[in-house]
Amino acid sequence: MSLIDVILGFILSPWFLLSLLFWVFVLILIFLLRNRKEAYYLWFPLLAMFKTRKLNKFLTKVGKKAPKFWKIFWTIGIFVSFSFTIYALYFLFSNFISLIIRPSPEQAIIPLIPGVTVSLPTLSYLILPLLFILTTHEFAHGIAASADGVDIKSTGILGAGLFFVIGFGAFVEVDERELNSVKHHRNTRLRIAAAGTYVNGMTAGIAFLLLISFPLLISPFYVNVTQVHSVVLETDGGFNEGNLAAGDLILAIKKQGTGDEEFISLDNFAGRTLSTILNNGTSLKCSIGDNLTFRIYNPSTDSYSEKNVTLAPRYYLGILYEYISNTELQITKIYSEIEGGNNYDIINFTVGLNITEVNGIPINQTHGDTLGKALTVFNLNTINLSSTSETFILNVNVTGVRIGIITNSYFMHKNDFAKFFTNSWPDFWLKEIVWLFMISFSITIFNMLPLPIFDGDRLVKELINWGFGEEYKTTKKKKEKIRYNKDEPDLKLSEYRVEKIDSLKIIIESKSGIRDKSEIILPEDKYNLSDKIGDGFKDTVLLDLPEHSKLEEGSLIEITYDYWHDEKRKIKKTVLNILRYITLFILAGNFILSIMRFGGVLFWL
Repeated sequence: MSLIDVILGFILSPWFLLSLLFWVFVLILIFLLRNRKEAYYLWFPLLAMFKTRKLNKFLTKVGKKAPKFWKIFWTIGIFVSFSFTIYALYFLFSNFISLIIRPSPEQAIIPLIPGVTVSLPTLSYLILPLLFILTTHEFAHGIAASADGVDIKSTGILGAGLFFVIGFGAFVEVDERELNSVKHHRNTRLRIAAAGTYVNGMTAGIAFLLLISFPLLISPFYVNVTQVHSVVLETDGGFNEGNLAAGDLILAIKKQGTGDEEFISLDNFAGRTLSTILNNGTSLKCSIGDNLTFRIYNPSTDSYSEKNVTLAPRYYLGILYEYISNTELQITKIYSEIEGGNNYDIINFTVGLNITEVNGIPINQTHGDTLGKALTVFNLNTINLSSTSETFILNVNVTGVRIGIITNSYFMHKNDFAKFFTNSWPDFWLKEIVWLFMISFSITIFNMLPLPIFDGDRLVKELINWGFGEEYKTTKKKKEKIRYNKDEPDLKLSEYRVEKIDSLKIIIESKSGIRDKSEIILPEDKYNLSDKIGDGFKDTVLLDLPEHSKLEEGSLIEITYDYWHDEKRKIKKTVLNILRYITLFILAGNFILSIMRFGGVLFWL
């Protein structure tokens, strides 16, 4: 392959084209926003982030377009997402028990850690699906919020780039204080909490449909055929050394001497694989000794040819072995009767036995005198293996035909358009779809767990609050400290039903960070309690300081106040925490047992 071919292949690779388009788009945006430095953040080549109000308007417009439809749509999402919560708890609990009683690698649940549980090359295929899933997840929250009249505080677009791995994502921030107030109905909070996971579940379903229809989608451009990865040498038991070459694409097969109409075209997705043809799964019937003609395409030379191949017997000895020197091999495994072995009952023939001769010929790998070469002889029924003291006669079973090649799949172009984009594109998109399904399904399950960092916790918390109800009969005192922020001078209290302010102090701190004993107690006429949310309850303190007063950024303000207390808060918090601890125990147990038993497995749900 020439240098020009290498450079052209690099430039036309999916990763390079995507990265090029990404950074061109980023540079255009930066140029347009050159007078608004606060609107973007750039960390080349890792991340680019843009803040925009147009995205706020877009999500609000979409949510307000058909609010009745969206409310019904997201209400269905409540039931769907909660069913994922139940399934996630059931799955993790049953998997935890299985890991204790009868562990197997298929049950391993290990978090995705770049370079540890997933290789860095594989990680490159994860970025596009992750960004797509996160974007649709956030958009779902935003649309659900706007459809129910909840304000979207901010939105933004982000792009991640690492080497040639590029993708876009977005984030949405709603007004949580307003959302959690009585201004909005419980159903609104349930719809918004469930929306992200609901869309992730739909993404997993769409990705699954794309996977099963992938052969149909690429069929106008590509066909999946068999490529020769390597040819088995004669000394290792190969029969067609010199007939085929590494890199050859097997396009079609026929019996030697027949017409072109007898060719059977390979199509792995359609079931016409090399293995299927050789095992007589098509109209071409094969047997030992047949001479076949392979229609070959070599991508490195862009040339077609026909090559003749002999079908040899596939021999089975029921043993595994390895060479321990140039003149000696050792038996490493003898398959039992249950395992389908055919030489398990030979007296003194045991694992660890060293063999020095095959059919009376001393083993010499340098000269090509090997067990593999002995098995290239046709019509074998038995073979003699000799140690330094004894000769063993092994039965040789014929299990089919073989060519003597190691293969892999390859997407062969059907037209010049597909040829221009090379075989990398279908393989790239297939891997992207696979990871899209795996990640979206995994996030759907994990995100609905009742743990504080997940949406499932918000959903379960709201359902518990609904089940136990609320009861406000008494007031309690609370003291909290808030840092003053000049951009947001209003002091937002942690409680939503504040009855009155008892005291407000400004605590003076020295530059060294040591607290000064002096405190400034503001009189009542210098602040007032306000209902900023508009739900009928006061929750925010507004300062009314003289114009000449300069309160420094980050000043500590201590507020003591009375608030109406929910008498059922304690029992609701207890129930939620018990569920959280149980979930955390089961999840941690799955992780710990998976790592202890299958630490080397690269797997993520």
